[in-house]
Amino acid sequence: MRDLLYLLRYLRPYRTALVIGLVVMALAGALVPEALSRTKAVFDGIFPGSNIGVQASAEEEPEEPATPLEELTHSEMQARLLEAALILFAFMTAAAFADGLSVWFAEYLGQHLLYELRKNLFQHLQSLSMSFYDRNRLGELISRVNNDTMVLQRNSGKGLAWLVSAPVTVAYGVYKMFTYSPRLTLSMAIIVPVVLGITVLLGRRVRKLSRQMQEQLAEMTNALHEGLAAIRVIKIFGIQREINQHFETENCNVMRTEMRTAFTRAINSPIVGVTIGLALVAILMLGGQEIQAGRMTGGDLMAFVLLLQAVSSAVNRISRVNLSLQQAAAAAGRHRELLEVDERLPVVDNPIKPERVEGRITFENVSFSYLGRSPALCGIDLEIAPGERVAFAGPSGAGKTTIANLIPRLYDPTEGRVLVDGIDVREMDPQQLRRYMSIVPQETLLFGGTVGENIAYGRPDASREEIEAAARAANAHDFIVQLPEGYDTPVGERGTQLSGGQRQRVAIARAVVRNPRIMILDEATSSLDNESETAIHKALDTVLEGRTAIIIAHRLSTIRDADRIIVMEDGRIVESGSHDELLPHGGLYTRLYRAHQSADERTAALGGTASDNA
Repeated sequence: MRDLLYLLRYLRPYRTALVIGLVVMALAGALVPEALSRTKAVFDGIFPGSNIGVQASAEEEPEEPATPLEELTHSEMQARLLEAALILFAFMTAAAFADGLSVWFAEYLGQHLLYELRKNLFQHLQSLSMSFYDRNRLGELISRVNNDTMVLQRNSGKGLAWLVSAPVTVAYGVYKMFTYSPRLTLSMAIIVPVVLGITVLLGRRVRKLSRQMQEQLAEMTNALHEGLAAIRVIKIFGIQREINQHFETENCNVMRTEMRTAFTRAINSPIVGVTIGLALVAILMLGGQEIQAGRMTGGDLMAFVLLLQAVSSAVNRISRVNLSLQQAAAAAGRHRELLEVDERLPVVDNPIKPERVEGRITFENVSFSYLGRSPALCGIDLEIAPGERVAFAGPSGAGKTTIANLIPRLYDPTEGRVLVDGIDVREMDPQQLRRYMSIVPQETLLFGGTVGENIAYGRPDASREEIEAAARAANAHDFIVQLPEGYDTPVGERGTQLSGGQRQRVAIARAVVRNPRIMILDEATSSLDNESETAIHKALDTVLEGRTAIIIAHRLSTIRDADRIIVMEDGRIVESGSHDELLPHGGLYTRLYRAHQSADERTAALGGTASDNA
């Protein structure tokens, strides 16, 4: 129940609708037994002799005795019967409209609850640190936002309306039954603990199975995501059979758990129905004795039986709603667990919001490790002057990208401090700090939308002229205007309608349009051909003028003109200086440079041979 009550916070903006909805649902629950109780007058009008025993056995005569139904004329009896039938019809109509309105309010509240929940889940996930994403699989997170929410959606609407109306129907129905015959009402009390016991036992099993199913569904979603996201690799390595088998296993696990849950839900109705059916048979037999004893009329018994049917139906609904609530509680529990994850980078009270950034970057004895593993950086001391172009070189895993991740505070160092303009980045507002930075990541990612929209993600208020200027700076304008719709051409899922080099140039334009003080280029030209790379570097010479630039590259020929080259190995700085200063030393940079130079020469030779053979 705690998990379900946790969801009520998301209905605070809809308090008025919630109150009105609860009143309407309660009214719908009360009108059904009230309408059925009106059948007494109808049945007594049809069977006028059935109330003689009650009149004869009355201990006290009324002050103004009512005219016995036997002494009424045919027209008078028909008039009374019509009046009773019209009243019954009016109540039944009111009950039907109230029921429909209660379902609408339940849908309204349920859908808005889900809207607020999805919104808060997504915003919460956006606020979590990169360390959280290093530990959690994307497919499982998608399942929690999507599949778990679908479980709640399936149990909203009519089920939410029954949650309020059915208990009211039971309570008010039993009260009306008690007014007709306390003996019969008390005699059926034995079925209440039986039904409750069945409901509790089955509900516990359904909740356990639902939790298991949601976890298995997350595994299946993760298998689906991996199978589609890596489809190119899967086809190249010919592992479709293995991937299909993995997905089939997860899919089968979900199906089996779903069937066990469905069986548990299915046996609920017949068990409850048989129990209530036996109670109904007993009531009819006992009711006949009550009529013979003069304690009930035929109208009393028929109204009692109809009320018992309505109460029984409501009890069955409560039992079914309870099973649905257990499924919803399992999904809500997973949501609550995710929402209670507090892995955001800590922000100090009253953080500094710089109005301007010069671009000075300082690392003071910085060490860092991912998820407690071996250190990615060890004791880094480094200062980068405003407007300086600093390139980082070194073998894979040396810590170059980690350096780039610490500057915009995607992570916090394990030890030491990272400062921008002399201020510890942990004391600054992260969003304000990042306004003055742009990054072109190693893995180029474009969003769904057009080319122009993707560039504008760098600065949503950028004009078309500024977008085009950024594209020219990234050497992207010429190929963009040749696309079918120019800047309005859709890029496709993750930019699949563009080549790798085109995607990378759009990403560079997206970084340029922000007009940043600090530009981070992480393998920014790795997907470009030599001609495009040369053009990009010429453009960047202009773009980076006066800005602090952090350049990470494996192709060392692209960083020869950097003001300073920092050479890293095993998370440490091993060399520092310009290209001309480092090359004669014969150190790591020299070895890396010569290795890359030899590789470039072999590539050129192979290309020339291929050309000659062609």
